[in-house]
Amino acid sequence: MTFDRRTGWLLVMPAAVLTVVFFVAPLVYFLRFSFERPSRTAFSEPVFTLENFARFFASPFHVGALTRTLLVAAAATVLALLLALPVAYLITKARARTKALLIILTVFPLLVGNVVRSISWVALLGYSGVINTVLTAVGLLDAPVELLRTATTVTVAITSVVLPLMVLTLQASLESVDPNTERAALDLGARPLRVFRQIVLPQIVPGIAAGTSLVFVLCINAYATPRLVGGAQVPMLAPVVYDTISSDNNWPFGASMAALMLVVSLAVVLLYGRLLRRQFEGWRVAR
Repeated sequence: MTFDRRTGWLLVMPAAVLTVVFFVAPLVYFLRFSFERPSRTAFSEPVFTLENFARFFASPFHVGALTRTLLVAAAATVLALLLALPVAYLITKARARTKALLIILTVFPLLVGNVVRSISWVALLGYSGVINTVLTAVGLLDAPVELLRTATTVTVAITSVVLPLMVLTLQASLESVDPNTERAALDLGARPLRVFRQIVLPQIVPGIAAGTSLVFVLCINAYATPRLVGGAQVPMLAPVVYDTISSDNNWPFGASMAALMLVVSLAVVLLYGRLLRRQFEGWRVAR
């Protein structure tokens, strides 16, 4: 059964209309507030201005929140990639029954909400949490120490949230690798690590690009984990946007920060994809 271009457009049209109506239009409507003035009696005063963006870049607190968000997102993305690669490779090489079990175990954390997973980190690392209680009981600590409210803890917690998505993305990419190429390299005397680095890795670059881009965007927009694990001591942009709108009722300034998050996310992902594509082309030429 063949489909012409017109049939393809008809099939895509319902999803396109739903996306425009329920995603693009509300997003554009919200972002327009970023170019208006705050108002005490309404969402905003419909007067075009760039004051919100000027105020953002003039504030060390807000610039620091943006910088911290990018650094934490980048660190969590790299950490998730390093942890997910061996797990995804193990799933790919497992037998059918074992592979099904490993995939179920990987998907299972996604069935639990981000809030619940973040609270588990609070229960584990809190001042009266499991780790402090155990270390104090065995005498390794004289008194509980503060393990939460640090950028490192937030990075680890966010990594745990996005890790299953990275594993599944890389596993799908590894499944497309022809195992005969690995066998041929091993038969020629290459060691397993060299086979993975020179044979497997170049073939899964598109999967790495997709997984890291998805995870990076999710990390930038993380709200529950930075709020619960980091608190006010580790301000990140998504919680700051929420506080600006809900507590301060300043929709224009909150919208301007959301617009900056969107622009920065798109710019980083596009630049990263372009650099990775060039590296991929270089690997193909070298081979």
